[in-house]
Parts: sequence; C-alpha cells; structure tokens
Amino acid sequence: MAADAPSKDRTTALFESEDSYVSDLLSYSLERLNKEPELLKSDADRIERHLQEVAVKHYRSFITAAECVKTVHSEVTQVNAHLEELLEGLPALEQGCRDFSQGAEQITTKRAQNKQMLNCHSTLLDLLEVPQLMDTCVRNGNYDEALDLEAFAAKLAVLHSTFPVVISLKKE
Repeated sequence: MAADAPSKDRTTALFESEDSYVSDLLSYSLERLNKEPELLKSDADRIERHLQEVAVKHYRSFITAAECVKTVHSEVTQVNAHLEELLEGLPALEQGCRDFSQGAEQITTKRAQNKQMLNCHSTLLDLLEVPQLMDTCVRNGNYDEALDLEAFAAKLAVLHSTFPVVISLKKE
C-alpha cells in the first residue's frame, strides 16, 4: 500500500499539471497558440539535449549498472542451478536420515539390552555356576544342597520359562 501512495500522488500531480496546461491553452491568443508547437518542439529539443548531456556525463554509471545487472543475473542463475541440485539431492538425504534413524534405533535397543545384561551380570554368573556347583555338591556328598539347587532350578524354570539361560539351566 505504501508503494501505491507515491504513484497516486504522481498521477494526481500529472492530472493537475495537464488541467493547468489546458487552462493556459484556453487563455492564449491565436498568435500564441500558433507559436505553441514551435515552443513545444524547442522544449522537447532542450530536454533531449539535457538527457544526452546527462547520459554522456554519467555513462560510467550506466555501464556499471548494466554490469551489475549482468552479474546479478548470472549469480541468480547459479543460485537457481544450485537450488535445483539441492532439490534433486533431498530425497536421497531424506532416505539417508531415515536409514540413520533406524540404525540408531537398533543401536539404542542393543545398548539397552547390553545395559540390562550388565546390571544383571552377577545374577547371570551365579545362575550359570549352578550346574557346576551342583556337580561339586554331588561329588562331595552334599546331596541336600544338590537337591536344593535342583529345586531352585526347577522353580526358576517355572517362573521364567521364556529365558534361554533358564531353559539351559533346567536341562543341565
């Protein structure tokens, strides 16, 4: 909207200027009206000369502006090409991110399992030593302790029948 205001002001000023000129024309004598084309021609010639003088005086500015436009056009073309390359590479990047995310999720799951196993390491070690301890009890004649260990293994098998370690312990 702010850009429209100066445009409207110029348009209004132009109409007022034209109205003023038409009013002046209506007040001129016939002799003055006959001279008007010559006066307009001389004004047009004067304005044309002034325009040429300004163009010659500021030709470097025009050349610099043209070079700037050329440079900007070239750079915009390069940016556009780079953006197209970027857009072409986005699907591969997106797939790579998905793959990375899935891999990271698997690693996180494995890490959680390893952490849990580390937390239960001493308990697992004790469970794995039960068959050897039972064998030692039997060899040394401690049959009651061996039967207690066997009952413990059976109880574990009932409570935790899905764990491979418990299944292996029951078999031994």
